[in-house]
Amino acid sequence: MDNETNKFETDFASVTATAQNILDQGTEAFGKAEQVVGEAYDKTTQKVKETYEKAKSYSDENPSKTLFIALGIGVGIGLLLGASSSHRSRTGRIAEPVINALSDIAHEVFR
Repeated sequence: MDNETNKFETDFASVTATAQNILDQGTEAFGKAEQVVGEAYDKTTQKVKETYEKAKSYSDENPSKTLFIALGIGVGIGLLLGASSSHRSRTGRIAEPVINALSDIAHEVFR
């Protein structure tokens, strides 16, 4: 029986060591993933701040263009939402010319 107990203790120690090794590897992988995600978050936050500042600066320098861009976006979204409703035929007749006109305006503004 001592031989069986020694074998059980040896097997248990081996399983415990393997489990600890797997746990250590998982902890290390989690730490690396946490670091990578943190770095990506920091980079993304920085880019968003830079883009916001550029947009704010552009709108301060070009208020009329900004107004027309916002108006065009609002009309475009309104037409897209309206196109999904049951008034398809009326919207279809109006939407295409308006979207084409807005596209031409946007093209002229961003040239």
